[in-house]
Amino acid sequence: MSTIRILIVFLVYGCVMNMTIPADVQGQDDEGRGNVRAVSDNVSVRLGGTLQPRATFASDDDTDRIGFGLRRMRFRAYTDIGERISLFLQMEGSGASATWLDMRGNFRLNDEWTLSTGRFIGAQPRSFARTGHANIDAIDRPAIAERWARMTIGADGRDYGVEATWSRPEWEIRGFLHNGHNRADFRTGISNDPATGGISTDGFAFSASATHWPSGDRNELELGAYAGLNTSQNPLTEIGGVGREYFSYSAHAYWGALPGSQPFRVKADVIGIGYQEVTPFGAHNYMGTSLFGSFLAAPHVELYARGEFWYSDGGDMDGINQVFATVGGSYSLSALWGRPFSQNRIMVAYSLRSAESSSIDFDDPAHVFMVQTQFFF
Repeated sequence: MSTIRILIVFLVYGCVMNMTIPADVQGQDDEGRGNVRAVSDNVSVRLGGTLQPRATFASDDDTDRIGFGLRRMRFRAYTDIGERISLFLQMEGSGASATWLDMRGNFRLNDEWTLSTGRFIGAQPRSFARTGHANIDAIDRPAIAERWARMTIGADGRDYGVEATWSRPEWEIRGFLHNGHNRADFRTGISNDPATGGISTDGFAFSASATHWPSGDRNELELGAYAGLNTSQNPLTEIGGVGREYFSYSAHAYWGALPGSQPFRVKADVIGIGYQEVTPFGAHNYMGTSLFGSFLAAPHVELYARGEFWYSDGGDMDGINQVFATVGGSYSLSALWGRPFSQNRIMVAYSLRSAESSSIDFDDPAHVFMVQTQFFF
């Protein structure tokens, strides 16, 4: 199939999908909470959802693939009980099956302190799940953030635990005590035999993050850092049949965190992982950097570019480098209609990935071209 024919298929697909849902069901309030509401005494419920159809053309190692898919289909429920207690549930599916992704209970101690417990997104690098799926800049989150998740707690970025959050207009500080693997749900009781009732571990994970908005405006300059220690030795860290403890960290500086929020936006991220040494494999260390820039060509059109670098060393992987590059744009129908930029978008992205090498090797890179539509309410 020629490049021109592929582009025509993707552009027609994007236009048609954005015409299939009427404008009156695409609304979202400023808090990102669904507009379908029910209220009874001191209990209020809001419902919301997301649909992200996608078309992809990928070429990697002489293998070409083209097709349609559904990146996300989500249903969300927010419940407030009085002034201090709230619940958040989120279900995700792809049409054939569905599962509960988030199950979080919050207790607001006062205007500054909140306790959360359940399965949810806790302290972690800002560029991963703390950037909500509706506000991803370039269809997918940075590759370095996705690799961090697949090598640490798990690909969906959630975990079971308890978190304390201190928040003021200029600051937010989080401390998250959690299992260390998002598939580990420890429910063993006294009636269960541990020998047959689950995995054996005495490890834990603790993650902390701090975010600062110098002006108090969260759409302007944002500075932050994260650090986490995970001793659970979960299967994602396994090498030679042995799970490893690790320390991970990140830092970021954003001017305009949300799509369409500034005429020009710049986002810089650094992420690192250091695994404990395991004989005879040694210690392994990973570091990734990402730089993103965008500008508003029109109030409803944002163009962007992102470059990323991934480096690993230690053991038998001394000096392995990999580069990722992405360019694209977003066309926001919701902004065109005077609504938030991220509610209803057509997004286009072209990405390439170099081969893993001791030097930067672009001789035979992998290519991906994607079109995604977003319906968020």
